[in-house]
Amino acid sequence: MLGDFSRRKFVQWMGSTSIGAALGMSTGSATTDTAPQSNDLSPSSNRPTRLKACSFNIRYDNPDDEYSWEERLSRVAETITDINSGLLGIQEAQPNQYDDLREEVDEYNWYGVGREDGDREGEMVPVAWNSTQFEAIERGAFWLSETPNEPSVGWDADLPRVTTWVSLRHRKTKRRLWFCNTHFSHVGETARIESAKLIRKRARDRAEKGEDVVITGDFNSKPSRKPYQIMTGKNGSTESSLFDPRREANTNTVYGPWGTYHGFTPTIKDRIDYIFTLDTATIDWYRTLDVQEGNYRSDHLPVITEFEYSSRHRRQK
Repeated sequence: MLGDFSRRKFVQWMGSTSIGAALGMSTGSATTDTAPQSNDLSPSSNRPTRLKACSFNIRYDNPDDEYSWEERLSRVAETITDINSGLLGIQEAQPNQYDDLREEVDEYNWYGVGREDGDREGEMVPVAWNSTQFEAIERGAFWLSETPNEPSVGWDADLPRVTTWVSLRHRKTKRRLWFCNTHFSHVGETARIESAKLIRKRARDRAEKGEDVVITGDFNSKPSRKPYQIMTGKNGSTESSLFDPRREANTNTVYGPWGTYHGFTPTIKDRIDYIFTLDTATIDWYRTLDVQEGNYRSDHLPVITEFEYSSRHRRQK
């Protein structure tokens, strides 16, 4: 698996855990809806929960690319399967790519909407979760704009940008988790700044209701830029911060290159793909997974982290 890369070495890096089969979920309305798995909206528990999350920009299906989606699909699916994360956020999935992944990677339940109409038109940022670990309570989407409840272009962006989310309950510990996935504008800095404010507020609102939070995405922003600083509270905010697991993990448990974008070249460039947690998480390890060896899966590298939520109290600085 993973092309010429040694699966044995990969398993040594990532650890091996079994995943049960899961049924895929269809796309739906962009408005919030209650998922069919459960009607139980009882409060979240306070039992510790260990999680693994992955964010992966798979590169949209561009017929002009040297590395076609047809060529990359099996490698992307194998990589996702071998990473074996409980939570998965995918960026740049066109509807056909979303369908392909749901068919090829059946370990997950999936939810995604098209950014153009909230249904099947345009790129998606689907969320996926391991149904043996989680049951879905609610799911929905909002747009990164001044009118987030309807398909729209925000601020100085040139395209609609959507965020997809699902509220989950961990089957074993009963803790509630809000998991969202996004893709910021690659054009507008104002759009990126305002998008960061919007998502951080939504995360804070969910945390105040007692839910843990995991955010994945391609933020098109380096750590030195304001959108990242807003997300992590490095902009002087006194509000509870979001954690960047790469920054918070022990340096001995951070693996892989700094950058996440390479553009189908040997040079790994900017760090623009992230996973964020609440500052109540304890980070076990973080990895930027570079296993290309000439067999490109995407123009981005997947990022993965494992961590534990065991407290609801803000960590003292």
